[in-house]
Amino acid sequence: MSKYPAIKITLLFIVGILLQHFTHLQQKLLIITIITLLFSSLIFFFNKTRVELLLPILLALLFLFTGSFLYSIEQNKIVKYPFNLAKIRNSNIVAEVKSIELIKERKLTAKIKLLSFGNNNFSNDEDYLFICNFWKDSTDILETIYNNLKIGNKISFIGTIKRAKNRRNPNEFDYESYLFQKGVCGLISCYRLETLTILDTSENYFANTVFDVRKAINNKIKLLYGSPAEALLKGLLLGDRSDIDYQIKKYFMDTGVIHVLAVSGLHVGFISLIFLVLFARLGIVFQYIFTIIGIIFFLILTGGHPSVFRASVMAITYLIAKLTNRSTNGFNSIAIAALIILLLNPSELFNAGFLLSFSAVASILILYPVLSVKVKSLNVNKLLKNLLLFISVSLVAQLGTLPFTIVYFNKLSIVSLVANIFVIPLIGFIVGLGILSLFVSLFSFWLASIFALANMMLIDFLYELVFQFGKQSFAFIPVYNFSVLDGIIFYIFLFVVFYSIKNFKSKVALIVVIISTIIILPIFLELDNSNLLPNAELSVAAIDVGQGDAILIKFPNNKTALIDAGNRSEYFDNGERVILPLLKSLEIDKLDYVFISHLDTDHFGGIISLIDLGIVKNLYKPFSDSSHKEIVFENYLKKNNINFSYYSKQSLNIAGCKLYFLNDTTDTIYKSFDINNKSGIIKLVYGNTSFLFVGDLERKGEIYLVNKYGRFLKSDVLKVGHHGSKTSSSNAFLNFVKPKVGIISAGLLNKFHHPSKSVLRRLKMNKIKIRRTDFEGAIILASNGDSIRNINWR
Repeated sequence: MSKYPAIKITLLFIVGILLQHFTHLQQKLLIITIITLLFSSLIFFFNKTRVELLLPILLALLFLFTGSFLYSIEQNKIVKYPFNLAKIRNSNIVAEVKSIELIKERKLTAKIKLLSFGNNNFSNDEDYLFICNFWKDSTDILETIYNNLKIGNKISFIGTIKRAKNRRNPNEFDYESYLFQKGVCGLISCYRLETLTILDTSENYFANTVFDVRKAINNKIKLLYGSPAEALLKGLLLGDRSDIDYQIKKYFMDTGVIHVLAVSGLHVGFISLIFLVLFARLGIVFQYIFTIIGIIFFLILTGGHPSVFRASVMAITYLIAKLTNRSTNGFNSIAIAALIILLLNPSELFNAGFLLSFSAVASILILYPVLSVKVKSLNVNKLLKNLLLFISVSLVAQLGTLPFTIVYFNKLSIVSLVANIFVIPLIGFIVGLGILSLFVSLFSFWLASIFALANMMLIDFLYELVFQFGKQSFAFIPVYNFSVLDGIIFYIFLFVVFYSIKNFKSKVALIVVIISTIIILPIFLELDNSNLLPNAELSVAAIDVGQGDAILIKFPNNKTALIDAGNRSEYFDNGERVILPLLKSLEIDKLDYVFISHLDTDHFGGIISLIDLGIVKNLYKPFSDSSHKEIVFENYLKKNNINFSYYSKQSLNIAGCKLYFLNDTTDTIYKSFDINNKSGIIKLVYGNTSFLFVGDLERKGEIYLVNKYGRFLKSDVLKVGHHGSKTSSSNAFLNFVKPKVGIISAGLLNKFHHPSKSVLRRLKMNKIKIRRTDFEGAIILASNGDSIRNINWR
């Protein structure tokens, strides 16, 4: 290692970043420390009588605290949403365009620096960066904007400023924090494209040249390829995966091959090979120089993601070493790549792409030689031996990245090792044919179309292959609550296993170590696990599904129920995208009971995907009114063999909890109600505590309940009716329920202006504590039968 100082420097730099991340040392202290260490190092370096051991220690501390200092600068740059209002509609915005993405089917996205909005102006020192989406309308204005807008232009338009979505439910992705780490304050949407005006045509010529090349390549891909092949190649060659369908990405994730969709070393390898072949006749010096230039251009073209940067630096380091007749070392190469990335942005150390990329390569460099020696010693034919060597590379890469994969994707793929045997070579052919088709199109579009057609067949085969792997029930194991301690324990066991493989001569001893690891490791990983919803208690969670309702109940015997499941639309399904991940994170595999309050889509829409996935056992719904929607839904339930019942004047006993259904379907008054007032009404009682769920109940239905049930309505917690609409929560009703807590489930700044100010006033006048999902995200309460307490899941 003494020959490769970059490894030591990089490790010290990383330790410095981690030190600052956890201790938050003051910048002044860091500056004084660095200056002191620098002068001390210089004194000892030029002092002929210097103590040999002291200088390396001083230099090590210098590199360490330099990492801390540079990261402290990044910490001070962390941005926040700068306005008090979470959404500011129809603002006159003036901004500078900092970058532009490739156009999508429905929108054009750009990163802009906000200069002013309304009467508010910002100084040049204030870097308020926003992601701005220009949404397509019925005209061709969006395409015109795409063709004319340049990076560096100053523009004005009317748009809506809003905060990005933060973590709204347990174990959910925090998009706002992700943007903050990227230096982005929030989001802007422009729907009135005709209001956009270019105020200043100044532009960044280099950035626009790169973007023009990206546009040209993207246009060629569109001409040569149809969807979904076009979306895949756009992701593989240009690093833009935004057009790849969500379901396709999901199958790649479930199969454990999502890494192939990221532009990485595979692509850099192809680019390097192409340039080496193209410039072979120029002599080795010019061949390597032009190849290095080509790699740098490809790096810029794809946006400089850590995986591409790492592979590019390693390739360039290797080529320079060959040119200068120096020896190369893989560890030193990745250390140099990591150091350059971290010098430019120390925060990258906590970026998923950085960690996955470098852990994969490091594990290959460390672990593969151990396995390759064993494989090469096997007495098998050459073809099988090569296959085993390829599997070994894939295996060690997956083992090395496993803790990060689980943390970022919450999945442990079972089929990934086998899937990668087929997928990785297939991706190689697809990338190669993609590059070839684009190159040939410069001379013959007809011939390029032939190559593209062959490539589309390969892509269809790839999708089918991934689909077949991903759809298997055993494809992956969902894993949540994987902690730093779990990661450390995993790497310790991994070291023990590979140390045994390398040093143990006895096969029996080696088998014992491996089997022991398989048995013991899961036990160790469970040591620091905790249940968000406590065992042997009643838990009630109001899930944030935006403008809709979804209540998850966990009974003391761990049986579960769901009241409503939010909305489902063409673009977003709360059942699949919000509720299902939450259930998995809570280790809930089945819903023993599902209660649909009524058939408004913001209540029952998300149920569909949960039924399709086969996790719903029993379902309750209001009595059918023979409407078309009711008939279609009931036929759907029968087709999927879902056992369903109607609400009626009855009760259920579950683990010491009693659920009372307060719908009297025989009553003529009840029969005359509209869909909202026919909502399923459930009173849940556990010991001395109680909850009342009323769906979208309005004033008519409330008066009916008061007249029919009177004091029986009294409950500790009320799920406020109709998202806090002014048509609900009458004083007469609240006087009988007398809740201590009122939970309002509503979307942030929703178009209906829920909850109503008059309802909020009534709740306050009745001294009811107001809990709102639009402000708080998910709200979780737990009851031990005597009292109800709040669970702070954040």
